[in-house]
Amino acid sequence: MIMIDSYDLIVIGGGPAGMMAAGRAAERGKKVALLERNDRLGKKLLMCATGRCNVTNTAPLQGLISAYGKGGHFLRTALETFDNEKLRSLLLSYDVETIVEHKGRVFPKSQRADSVLKALETYMRDGQVEILTNMHVLRLISENNHVRGVETNHGNIFGQNVVIATGGLSYPSTGSTGDGYKLASGTGHSICPTYPAIIAFETEETWVKSLQGTPIKGISGPAILDISKRLVECLPNGSIQIHIDFKPNRSTEELDSILLNQIKRQGSKAVKSCLTIFVPEKLAPVLLIMCNIEPHKKSSQITTPERRKILKQIKGLHLTLVRHRPIEEAIVTAGGVSLGEVDAKTMESKLMKGLYFAGEVLNIDGPTGGFNLQAAFSTGYLAGNSIE
Repeated sequence: MIMIDSYDLIVIGGGPAGMMAAGRAAERGKKVALLERNDRLGKKLLMCATGRCNVTNTAPLQGLISAYGKGGHFLRTALETFDNEKLRSLLLSYDVETIVEHKGRVFPKSQRADSVLKALETYMRDGQVEILTNMHVLRLISENNHVRGVETNHGNIFGQNVVIATGGLSYPSTGSTGDGYKLASGTGHSICPTYPAIIAFETEETWVKSLQGTPIKGISGPAILDISKRLVECLPNGSIQIHIDFKPNRSTEELDSILLNQIKRQGSKAVKSCLTIFVPEKLAPVLLIMCNIEPHKKSSQITTPERRKILKQIKGLHLTLVRHRPIEEAIVTAGGVSLGEVDAKTMESKLMKGLYFAGEVLNIDGPTGGFNLQAAFSTGYLAGNSIE
């Protein structure tokens, strides 16, 4: 067993929330140690948005707060203390320019997550944070209801404050294995049931497999992911039918007129080619088969009843969701440490002095689009800013 000198702050977890907490506390002159169970930091951060790293969203404060549902009110102080503009300014001070894409999504101009990781590592290095990797925290050490340090696989480490920033249960290979929930419950904290908040689903319909890798609005991408939390909550009651309107801004009559025009212009071509203005090319033949129409049938041979069938599918293709994918594949975990037991103005535990929480370990989650990373950065910054 080894004994390590006492710190002002011990941060458990080397993800976005943990690195930000450590960096901010060190910036304030505190002696900080960051403990990471992997051999390197930011493993999950490097996977964010397929390696591009959607760091935040340009939504105004109230828009950010609303995005987190019930957790929004809790996040107000954290977001006011360290908002999206302050995050972008901090990154810019470490030579990471950011750009805004569709729906306010903010990415590093380099389109590389490792540029964000390097900025956070430099931020910590500037404050002389001691980074200890391959450290597995087994339990918290406390005395007189005040945290005094942690017991690890390499011995005890002592500190006046501890931040639990261990993430949720998604992508356990990155270190998010639920350790934070065990550490928190060991100090008397309540853990709200965990489940996937942003997750893919399995369907009863087998044709979906033939479209893997094809981006289709309503079936893949942000649309389905943003409602996935609500769908997961409904699934225990049985399978769920969803209906997808591929042209929500057009009436059936308008679409019929467009389709008729396509048929007149491309009468000698296969009908599937007429549908590519409505749906992706790979989906067109699948949709026609569902209408009992041969995809290679000439456009000029399509009857009025057949045309109505096609339009019905375009305006209301249905899918049956039977189960969600395992929580280990979730982008974000819902549930976690009960917010009622954490001081929203500091991120400190209401049950144990000197214990703080930040990031996904808390019962907070938002939609896709940079909201979850912003919550991690904001709560981490507030925790690092609050320790005495």
